[in-house]
Amino acid sequence: MDHSVLRGAVDEAFAVTGADTPPWPDPHPDGEVRDEEYTRCTKPEKYRILAARAQAWTRALCGPGLAEAEPAAAPAALWRRAGDRALGGAVRLRPVRAGAAPLIFGFAAVDGVPRTVLVIGAGEPAKTLGALPDCGCDACDDGSEQLIEAVDDLVLAVVTGTFVHIDAGRGREIVATGDERSASDWDDVRDPVEEAVAAARAGHSPYEVVQGQAWGVPGATPRPPAAGSAVREG
Repeated sequence: MDHSVLRGAVDEAFAVTGADTPPWPDPHPDGEVRDEEYTRCTKPEKYRILAARAQAWTRALCGPGLAEAEPAAAPAALWRRAGDRALGGAVRLRPVRAGAAPLIFGFAAVDGVPRTVLVIGAGEPAKTLGALPDCGCDACDDGSEQLIEAVDDLVLAVVTGTFVHIDAGRGREIVATGDERSASDWDDVRDPVEEAVAAARAGHSPYEVVQGQAWGVPGATPRPPAAGSAVREG
C-alpha cells in the first residue's frame, strides 16, 4: 500500500468533507495560557473538523475497495468498553482482507455540540486507541493541524497493521502505534512497556491483545456487500 497515494486520496476527499469546517492556527504560539481559558470552550463547533477528517478517511478507504462502511445503530455496542462518553454515532470500516482489524470512528460531543469528539478504535468489539480532542477547553487548544495529524497517525497505524492494544485488566492498558507508546496505569504490571509490546507483536503475550494485518494488497478483490445492505458514512 502506497501511503503517499492514500494520504493524497484523503486530502482530496477532505477538500470536500471539510469544506465547512475550516482549520485554525495554534492560539498559543508563545505557550502562554490565561487562567480563564481552562474553564471555557469558545467555539466547540470547530472540532467538527475531526468528524470531517474521519469522513475523508472513510471515502479514501472504501472508494478503492479496501473496506466497507457499516454505520452503527447502537454505537456503544461496537466497543468493549464505551467509557464515559455518550456516543452520538459511529461507523465501522470493515477491511476486505482477512486478518485485518476493523477501524471504528465514534462521535461524541464537546459542550453538547454533536460530532465534535472523535473516538478511534480498532478490533471487534473495538478497543479505544485515541479520543480527540483530549480536552476541549481553550487552554488545551493547540490548533487544528496537530489534531489532524493525530487522526492520520492513528488511522494509518490500523490500516498498516502496526498498532497493538494490550489490556492487562483493571484499566491497565498500552496502545502502541508504530514507534509511539501510550500506557495507562501500567506501573504495577511486572512487564515493562517495551517488553509487553514486543511480546504482543511476537504473539506470546499473557494479556488480552488486539492487533491486525495491513489492510490492502495490490489487486485485492472487495467482498460484495450483503444483500439489501446500504453503505453510508454515519
